[in-house]
Amino acid sequence: MPVQLGKSSGFLLILNRSRLQTIAYRSLSTTTTVKRARNSGPRLSGTVPAPLVNDGYAATTNIAHHPTPTECDPETLYTYSAQRWLWNETQQLRSRYRPFDLPALIRIAEQAAGNNAVCATIAKLPEGSFNKALLVTMRNGRELVIKIPNPNAGPAHYTTASEVATMRYARENLHLPVPNVLTYCSRAGDSRLGAEYIVMEKAPGIELSRVWETLRPRDKLSIVKQIGSITSRLSSGRFSAYGSLYLREDIAESEAIAVDDTFAIGPTTGRAWFDDQRAEVDVHRGPWPSTKDTINALAQRELACIHQLPSFPLTHQQGIFNGPGGYHPRKETKLSVLQDFLSIHQHLLPKDEALNNGIIWHNDLHLDNIFVNQNHPTEITSIIDWQAVPIYPIFLIAHHPSLIEYDGPKPERFVQPQLPEDIHDLNPADKKAAGELYLAQTLWLYYETQVYKDAPDLLHAFKYHETVQSDLLGLVGSVFDDGEPHVQKLLANVATDEVWKQLVGVDGSGDPSVACPLKYTERGLVRQADEYARWERDVERKARVIEELGAYPGWNGAVPPDDYEEMAGRLEMAKKRFLDRESRTPAERSMWEKAWPFEDKAE
Repeated sequence: MPVQLGKSSGFLLILNRSRLQTIAYRSLSTTTTVKRARNSGPRLSGTVPAPLVNDGYAATTNIAHHPTPTECDPETLYTYSAQRWLWNETQQLRSRYRPFDLPALIRIAEQAAGNNAVCATIAKLPEGSFNKALLVTMRNGRELVIKIPNPNAGPAHYTTASEVATMRYARENLHLPVPNVLTYCSRAGDSRLGAEYIVMEKAPGIELSRVWETLRPRDKLSIVKQIGSITSRLSSGRFSAYGSLYLREDIAESEAIAVDDTFAIGPTTGRAWFDDQRAEVDVHRGPWPSTKDTINALAQRELACIHQLPSFPLTHQQGIFNGPGGYHPRKETKLSVLQDFLSIHQHLLPKDEALNNGIIWHNDLHLDNIFVNQNHPTEITSIIDWQAVPIYPIFLIAHHPSLIEYDGPKPERFVQPQLPEDIHDLNPADKKAAGELYLAQTLWLYYETQVYKDAPDLLHAFKYHETVQSDLLGLVGSVFDDGEPHVQKLLANVATDEVWKQLVGVDGSGDPSVACPLKYTERGLVRQADEYARWERDVERKARVIEELGAYPGWNGAVPPDDYEEMAGRLEMAKKRFLDRESRTPAERSMWEKAWPFEDKAE
């Protein structure tokens, strides 16, 4: 079975004015009866309505365990329990541990609710990777969500401040269905809670993930058309600089470019600037006044990481490298590729100014971040998770929503997909696969059609993604991790006379209007081809292991807690098969064992 994000145990606090009582639950069924554990003091009992448990902020669904009451230490609220890791677990858990002052949280929630509200219950909602989310219910029935960022969420202050500004801009300026922020604190040192926080109205409705598989195709089409309209509105908010959005009161003038009297663009909070040790490197993180400056900053960031950090991140390496006869990542190669890129990057940028407009873009429109009306599930009621949203040029950031992404051939633009002519002759499995592909292609087509009606520039950005220029501009920001042989191959292609002329145009004599600064010898091209072939073989090696494990590219070892022992055993067997398959001698086996990436290593 595929490795998935774990289903989290939650915690429900029944608030008695004389004492706080923590009750653990493991239930996402329709109602949960909560009782005191034996010998734990005065008995509390009652029926907890379903919304307290399974209508949470991006809650995970499709499990229905019986509740298990037990008195818990509030420490369980601070720790991360949704997943375990098969390697580097201590580091992963530390990056998700966030203590806070629970009584202060209650006071903050009551004050945000107003009208002398009194807190009745607090539910710890199923956890995401970057935040704690608590559903607070008042005695009058009002529900609020308090979001507390984990240490791995991004830079202190900036991450929360930018998320608040982005939500406000999306809600008030773009008129998108976004939860209303009631109060927040972006500076932990100024917070009674002892941590940053955002208090917002609970997103109305239920997660789309709870009903998607039961919807008819025409209902799915209706939702996808709405997503097309929502993303089109996102792309309509244009900015002339790049970074992340802030309220002007939350960012110093010295590090901001004003948008209007309310908003300013400041340093980016995009996670690509902080993940994989990048947070430790001192580089300019914006704001940037031009597309050229933005792309240059991406490359300079990677250069700084290569120079200053001791090793390359293993998690995002696409292959099992450093084995006998395989690809060996080297600083010199990465630096050379980035320098070549920088010598031509200004010629790769779109000439159409519309594609250089800055926009905010929701990076993760999947089923759990889209809420719908429980009684009318074709009506989108809210979009959540606006953390770490950068402002980038539309050509660089816009992409199809996760909701409609699928493996398989994409339909020709504006051409209605067709079922196979012989579909009635297919066996049941092939017939089912053909029907699923047809629906996926139809949803893709409907989304693009809606975007074409509402925001032609957005569709133009999607088309730009099909160019070699877009490939290069999109890959340069990950060279520190991996991919330099592929980037080098693209650069060599751009340097050919035919492609370069298409890129820069020709003069009256038929020569390139600008001479290409990239010069590769035949010997150099042969060496590049050999490096690429080794890299590609190692990528295939890792892909095979990932497939055997039922995991996914970029997997960092996370598994549901209940699956930990099983997955640990499967991983050990996969390692043995890999070593047996790839090793011809004891020396080779030793090298491959050292190269094996799925185990504790310093990162």
